[in-house]
Amino acid sequence: MDQSRKIPIGKVARAHGIKGEVKVLPYPLLNFEVITRIPRFYRRLGREDYEILEVEKFRPAPGEGYLFKFKGIDDRDAAEKLHDIELFVNLEDLPPKEENEFYVFELIGLKVILPDGKELGEVVGLMPVGPYELLEVRVEPRKTIYLPMVEDIISEIDLKKGVIYATPPPDLLESQL
Repeated sequence: MDQSRKIPIGKVARAHGIKGEVKVLPYPLLNFEVITRIPRFYRRLGREDYEILEVEKFRPAPGEGYLFKFKGIDDRDAAEKLHDIELFVNLEDLPPKEENEFYVFELIGLKVILPDGKELGEVVGLMPVGPYELLEVRVEPRKTIYLPMVEDIISEIDLKKGVIYATPPPDLLESQL
């Protein structure tokens, strides 16, 4: 059994066609470029027990998500048995990152700290919007704000400390709080 750290990356939405393809809806943790470079996925069978799903081929799906064909899943009946399963990847199977590049799952749960040392909130997601992404920060149990992931606002990301240092313009915070 492979004891590598596994992270969830998406769910099988449904079978597609009659040749064993499935439609996968990824969580907003990895982009298309990353997902297409992963050679194998895993499905959980038990608490620490996983089955390997080797990628045979993939392509973008009409609408949203991706169509995957896994080795050994050769007809619609076999594909339907994968319906609604969560897919995982080995952390080690992810492509190497560039300097100052982060996977979204690494940012989830980090504390956002303002210049005065006060904690703004906790990162709960990332939303792509055109040329940059918005960091989704939960500031209260039912209140979320969005900070552009640009150098002028996000000054440092320290994964070891579990924090993101941010300097948002006062009007940006005022408009959302």
